[in-house]
Amino acid sequence: MPDFPDTLAKFCSARTAEQILSSRRLRWSAPHLFCDPFELTHHTPLSFDPLTLLDGVIRSATGMIFSRESPKSHSALATVIRRWREEERFASPEEAEEVLKELMSRMVDQRQVSLEELMADWRKFTRELRICCFSARADNLDSWQLFADHHRGVALRFRCGEYTALPEPKPVEYSPNRPEITTFKEQINAILHQEKVNAQSRFLDKFLVKPPMSAEQQEWRCFYQATDHASSREADENLWYDDRPFEKSDLASAYLGAFISTEDKQRVLRLVREEYPETKVFQAAPIPGKYEIEFHRVKGG
Repeated sequence: MPDFPDTLAKFCSARTAEQILSSRRLRWSAPHLFCDPFELTHHTPLSFDPLTLLDGVIRSATGMIFSRESPKSHSALATVIRRWREEERFASPEEAEEVLKELMSRMVDQRQVSLEELMADWRKFTRELRICCFSARADNLDSWQLFADHHRGVALRFRCGEYTALPEPKPVEYSPNRPEITTFKEQINAILHQEKVNAQSRFLDKFLVKPPMSAEQQEWRCFYQATDHASSREADENLWYDDRPFEKSDLASAYLGAFISTEDKQRVLRLVREEYPETKVFQAAPIPGKYEIEFHRVKGG
């Protein structure tokens, strides 16, 4: 995948391609509108609750008391634990846990205030976030199958970068580890070691990770925050999207699916010829003996 492509392909059905071409607009949607159960949204909760966090903090602090090595952290708690170790304050982990419970409960309660602020920021961020998805290559078979109506649709190739409607595309990474708003470990360390989390600065990164099984899509995403847009004030979350315009010169080429119907092909061709005379049109076709497709320039397109 290139470091920064000159163009990106938008895969869609023939009907959607007609809407894009006729309106000269692309739809940018809030994350929940992708209907992906693994996409983080404004409904996504933390992966732990206060009781789970309290239990984890107590067990971690107990482990620090009875571990072979003294804690190296400079936090107030670590200082107390080092003194306890020197004094051999506790005879067993069970005794330590009983004493730690009250102390840790207060610390978790204090941390809960920060977590509530974090979640309020998260819900606002995801309510206002708008995403438009693309693929790096027009010959991407997975994208043709999944997003272009099983090769019956269209791939519209847009110029991206400075002075275009897609100024800062970002590549998706593929990892077996699903993103979290903030992790259990981060919050444990914030309580025990006073480490700064600042999860808000990494909110956008959560939308740039997908599972390894999707790697063949070579996805790129473009973002913007619709803070001052009417869509962000809609009570109906199904309306959290914006149709944003692009310049005619942004559309570099159009690719017709290998199985596109004659009627759809003619409608798309007519729109491109009338509205985008500088845009080249290609027809996809399977390559004999290979699981690949090639493109042939359409006459007059």
